[in-house]
Amino acid sequence: MFRRTLWRFLTQSHMPNAGAPTAGREYMCAAAVTTASSKTASPEGAEATTETVAQTEKTGKMFITIRSDSSRRSSKIPTVFAEPVKRIIFVRSGKSLADVDIGAHVTTPDWRISIVPEGEEECYRAGRHVAEMVGDEPVYFYFSPYLRSRQSFKHMLRGYDEYRSEHKMDGNSIIGVREDVRLRDVDIGRYRSKDELLKHLREREVYGRFYYRFPHGESGADVCDRVTSFLDAFRRERLDFAMDTNVVILTHGQTIRMFVKRWFHLTVDTFHLMKSPPTGSLSTLTRLHHRSCFRLDDRCVEVMNLPLSLNEYNGYKYRNKLLLGSMSTGAPLM
Repeated sequence: MFRRTLWRFLTQSHMPNAGAPTAGREYMCAAAVTTASSKTASPEGAEATTETVAQTEKTGKMFITIRSDSSRRSSKIPTVFAEPVKRIIFVRSGKSLADVDIGAHVTTPDWRISIVPEGEEECYRAGRHVAEMVGDEPVYFYFSPYLRSRQSFKHMLRGYDEYRSEHKMDGNSIIGVREDVRLRDVDIGRYRSKDELLKHLREREVYGRFYYRFPHGESGADVCDRVTSFLDAFRRERLDFAMDTNVVILTHGQTIRMFVKRWFHLTVDTFHLMKSPPTGSLSTLTRLHHRSCFRLDDRCVEVMNLPLSLNEYNGYKYRNKLLLGSMSTGAPLM
């Protein structure tokens, strides 16, 4: 009886429409209650009233309760909602003193290394590019606490504001700005000389970038844990964003590579073959039509040396099931 009643409820089109328009921050997952009643015959031959109650909460989960006389049974049914984030734009911080001379890590704490004039121009152009891309759509910025990242953010905002002013875009489209410590660069430790630093960098290439831990520093796996923590929080925070919000994440090369690895569930072997995007460049994840699926731009796929099948979910998932077995997450291999 429970299954029959549940099926009748599902065929009555009580589920919210994923393509329905939204107003401001009111999503289709706002609290809604639907009730349906039916009469069924009990095993004893007497009629019993069965009531189906469906409630959708702001958590995005629909709860269905079947009430039949004094008995009660419930079942959870997943619902489909429109994804509020339209783009996730990763911006690598501008060219720094350490990019010019790796020895800067010996004389200056990593978090205090600043960008050079060339890096300022890179970030200025990146800001103009972001403004051109998003138009009047809302934008939320996240950035790393390192000095070079904060300086990059300053010059990126300069380009962003100048582009909007030149094209007479009214209003303030920036809905939030946040510094997040989880977006910092990998900690490579402390060294007394440039030769000592270069020695450990060579060891990392031999041992593997993901697993190698710098003395008094971090491994790639540590960065992966930080990125995972950020993404877990981001998935909750994005529910408060207005529809078609653009998220800009200003961070560092290895952190961007780790974001791509975690987002697409890439294997560690694939991560070891990846390359960082150029300083001041944009790498964009674009939402597929009102779904929680995103596509990485083809230029970034090529620059980061990613599998060409990265954006073909069914293709690489099927291939890796054959290679890795039925328990594979579908992570693409090189």
